Amino acid sequence: MKKVLSTVAALGLVAGLASTAAAVEFKMGGMYLVEGAYLSDARGAGLYPVEMAGESTPSDSYWLHTFEIKPTMQVNDKISMSSTIRLADDTFWGGQADGDTQAGRGIGDAAGDVEVWHLYMDYASPIGKMRFGRVPAGPYGTAFNDSDKRADRVMLYPSFLAGGPVSTLFYIQKNTDNFNVNTDETDTDSDTYVARLYYKTDNLDSGIHYGYTNNMSSPLLSDRKNELTAYGKFKMDNFFINGELSHYFGEKDWDDALVLDTDYDSWAGMLQVGGKFDALTVSGMYFYAEGDDNAADDEINNAISTGTGDMFEPLYILTGRHTGMLNNDIFTSNTDMNNAGVHAVVAAADYAVSNQLTLHGAIGWAQADETRIANQDDEYGWEYNVGAAYKLLDNLTYEAHFGYLDTGDFFNENSPTDITENVYLMTHSLTMTF
Repeated sequence: MKKVLSTVAALGLVAGLASTAAAVEFKMGGMYLVEGAYLSDARGAGLYPVEMAGESTPSDSYWLHTFEIKPTMQVNDKISMSSTIRLADDTFWGGQADGDTQAGRGIGDAAGDVEVWHLYMDYASPIGKMRFGRVPAGPYGTAFNDSDKRADRVMLYPSFLAGGPVSTLFYIQKNTDNFNVNTDETDTDSDTYVARLYYKTDNLDSGIHYGYTNNMSSPLLSDRKNELTAYGKFKMDNFFINGELSHYFGEKDWDDALVLDTDYDSWAGMLQVGGKFDALTVSGMYFYAEGDDNAADDEINNAISTGTGDMFEPLYILTGRHTGMLNNDIFTSNTDMNNAGVHAVVAAADYAVSNQLTLHGAIGWAQADETRIANQDDEYGWEYNVGAAYKLLDNLTYEAHFGYLDTGDFFNENSPTDITENVYLMTHSLTMTF
């Protein structure tokens, strides 16, 4: 009798689990990218546009790939689970162990090739949608400061304004939890608190963001930084205008008379104007990030200390992910551009030859906002880009890009012996989405 009851209980458990699983709606998306790159002047860690006396800067070429899957489980009409899993993340070919457990992304990345990039739950609560977990942390407003990052957050999209053009978002973000290590302080974490207000209509997408970061990682430091960002994306008939402006302010106060207290004070912004005329799209852009001319004074003025946004690539070289200049996506900058800031102007055009083929061209000029070395030239240079994208299938696209930078003398740091080299970059890639 025991065996019969055990069998019945086991079958009941299996049936219960099967019915629960059947109630979950499962979806899967993702992409695979394989990309090759050639840099004329590099040393294995991004672009290096200077030759010192008596040396010759080598070129560099490599292949890398990324495989990303995005499973979503709709548990019921109130709860869903979402994730982004990267089985390879800009992983360099020839740098993969048999088990794919070694570092793969960029130079000096300690993470393995398999990463749970995002993992979060959405709950449609009575007061609005709530999101818990490791979420995408980059996209907001325009692409100017969008990064390919993630953050641990508790988020609330209140429902009291649902149905109208105005909406809000509030969240708490845990940047670092120090677990009370090597200190008698009870709370040595870094946390960010954010409030956002959006206004959206058929022609306008706009918003304002306020973020407050309280970094208590040192018991001797009061480090408080504020961010205020406003953006707008407006379209009317064939024309569009995109803009974003950010101001960073706050203070770093040390409980030590021998250490200089400093203030955060910097600005960054972007303005783009363009139009779409049948198959042709043209645009002009200006973007700016304040630089810091003196690292030893009482102000922190560099607005892009970690680089411009990973998703912001109006130019293949100066803002490209393969060079490590203004964008630090794959390679960390080996120049002082993040501290020097930038003024840049870009004119671009895209032409859809057919439903499969699109051509791209751009020309840009950039200079440093500030320099730290006496008599240093501030010009980054002129850049010229051409590119093409061909859709082989609905979900398979091949792209080829070429960029040439007529390099300015900023990079030789006013050295009488260093030579600033003109550089070029070639990339091609195959992207499959599903």
